[in-house]
Amino acid sequence: MFINFWYAVASSQSVTDQPLKVRMLGQDFVLFRDGSGAVACLADTCIHRGASLGNGKVKEGCLQCPYHGWRFDRDGRCTRIPSLGAGARVPARARVDSYPVVERYGLIFAFLGDLPEEERPPILEIPEWGREGWRTMAYTYDWQVHFQRSVENSLDAPHVDFVHDFGGMNNTTFKLEPERSVVEERGAWGAVHLIDTKTQHFEHGHCGASHTWTWLLFGKGDDSPRFLFYTFITPVDETRVRRFLIHARNVQLEPRVDDQLRPANDTAEREDRVVIESLRPAESPTGTHHEFMVADDAIMVRYRERLREWEQRGWRIDSDEVQRQRKRVAFAIPGPARRQGGSWVLDPIPLLAPDERSSAVWPDSSSSSPSS
Repeated sequence: MFINFWYAVASSQSVTDQPLKVRMLGQDFVLFRDGSGAVACLADTCIHRGASLGNGKVKEGCLQCPYHGWRFDRDGRCTRIPSLGAGARVPARARVDSYPVVERYGLIFAFLGDLPEEERPPILEIPEWGREGWRTMAYTYDWQVHFQRSVENSLDAPHVDFVHDFGGMNNTTFKLEPERSVVEERGAWGAVHLIDTKTQHFEHGHCGASHTWTWLLFGKGDDSPRFLFYTFITPVDETRVRRFLIHARNVQLEPRVDDQLRPANDTAEREDRVVIESLRPAESPTGTHHEFMVADDAIMVRYRERLREWEQRGWRIDSDEVQRQRKRVAFAIPGPARRQGGSWVLDPIPLLAPDERSSAVWPDSSSSSPSS
């Protein structure tokens, strides 16, 4: 799991002026709306005695701890300590980590990391959202899998022929021609896998560690039928993910069609989930030397290379160390305010050092590369 990316947290409508507890990256967070209606995201551990802030209440636009009544504003600063008495100065160290939040596509996204705004990876764009001539649907699914396996499944085109049966079109409409597949870089944060047949154009791609898209375009013109899927995959912990799926289409725009399409989308998710939850090993192998890759796996190879790059930047959580200390240490994902210095109560979550894994685990993959 990686810090320094935007993660979908919850639907906008689920966040009110009362606390909402969520778990991401193996850590606990709390969302609430302040007095202006803006969403705030804080680490869920009170720095006083370790209570869950998510079990408290929102008072005067601040989050009040259920244990001793300490109050924290949307920036994580403690604004009131009742036991100190009225008018007492609150120490500057009395603060919890807060995280940048945006509302987009009917979802709440939180940036879980400490990068300054100009250095943060982007949120995957959905150009069709709110545009005339398009209709969108939202789904949420929970899988018992490692996040990387879930992401790689979204990038895997050939499995469609064998895992899914879209109206009996298996091995015909979705038949792939590997020699016409292309993998392109998509900026500094992703890649796209392009596949063209005589009548269809397919795209699978990723933006950052866990945002993916799948496009099915039937025809070449802008008005040709298009079914587009955007998935924001949020690791709950090392063995679970929550998948926020946005489906956009430019055909059959009547609302009643939503009810007809929903069972098909649910079925497709279930079919994928059953396969991915049974993969061995449960986590994707490091590099490519423990799996025999072919041409259509090129985007998976690129994705794993990107993860390796982000690991070398020191963004990967050391989950083994977190687990080892979990009974005696409460960690926090470091928020941007930590870059300003100062003293913090909660320890930052342990991260794998850039040189902690030998380069030998990422060998020359020429013997198993897509071009071999």
